[in-house]
Amino acid sequence: MTKIISVFNNKGGVGKTVITWNLGDALARMGKRVLLIDFDPQCNLSIAMLGEERFREALPQENVPYGKCIRAFLQRFLQSTGGEEIFLHNGNRHHPKNLHLIAGDFWLNVYAESLNVGADLLTGTGISKFVVLNKMISAAERMSKEPFDFVLIDLPPSFGSLVRAALYSSDYLLVPCTSDNFSAYCVGLIGQMLPTFLADWNAGLRRFKESNPSFRDFDLLGRPRFAGWVFNGFDTAKKRFSVSDNKVMMLADAALHERIAKAIDEDLVQVLAKKERETGYNIVAPNTRPRHQLGGIEDMNVLVQNSLWQNVPISKLDEVKQVGALQDRTSWAKNQLDQVARLREKFDELSTNVIAICV
Repeated sequence: MTKIISVFNNKGGVGKTVITWNLGDALARMGKRVLLIDFDPQCNLSIAMLGEERFREALPQENVPYGKCIRAFLQRFLQSTGGEEIFLHNGNRHHPKNLHLIAGDFWLNVYAESLNVGADLLTGTGISKFVVLNKMISAAERMSKEPFDFVLIDLPPSFGSLVRAALYSSDYLLVPCTSDNFSAYCVGLIGQMLPTFLADWNAGLRRFKESNPSFRDFDLLGRPRFAGWVFNGFDTAKKRFSVSDNKVMMLADAALHERIAKAIDEDLVQVLAKKERETGYNIVAPNTRPRHQLGGIEDMNVLVQNSLWQNVPISKLDEVKQVGALQDRTSWAKNQLDQVARLREKFDELSTNVIAICV
């Protein structure tokens, strides 16, 4: 059964797009069929995976007024004109069969403005607009003629209506956190806002069911579970006086890691657990990892710039040369190749843990 995962943090710069992209790549290399959905109007995931030229070609043109992006489905759905279309894209040096992308569009801002919590959600009259991603995923599966194992949704860093819509359609929520002083605070905000989102969904669903008691398509939606968090962007160094090549986290990053882990437990997991009676389901996945951490991705430095510029996932960077404009050489140094191998291993570990959670 397809598992839908929203990759979200209301804080920007935590690596949501890079993690979504490279987690999808790792899952695909493990034989899983993966669909990535760029649900962020900034479209960073689409540009990273396709490159600027191919992304521009996917946007609306004179002869293709809705484009070959998410707008081709959503605008027709919103305007009730029919003929919703799905276009699946493959990226450079990605698994050609297992990894697909629904490209984003700045027009998502228009769709966000059409989602009215008071008039559409709480009254139940426009509840279907908040779970349109399910229709889109079903259409994508019909088009590809095979179900997806995982759908990963890249989201904007806000508590806006696009995030609501993604969470209401999702089975799980994955929260990337970066090594800075604000991540712990933002984790607490998720703990405050998510129960409110769920309460609004339940209120709207009750109103909808009063008028449509036999309609069951929405009954199991609006029930995302917190799957865990990813610590991203920390620095490592070889331990002093050690003969081992193993690296350890820098002290400042280790201290921030502990602060975030504490906030995850106290300000998110414990808060969500107290709301489970009201929501009617376990908001925290029952088989989460120790301390709810799914993985750790160290700072990629110039590797991530090369990855984005060349539209190549981290796992395949050793198959291409460096961009000359980023370094004074195009060949990789041994320590850089070692880091690529280490990052590939860490994303494989993250994907293995995600698979284990989403059983």
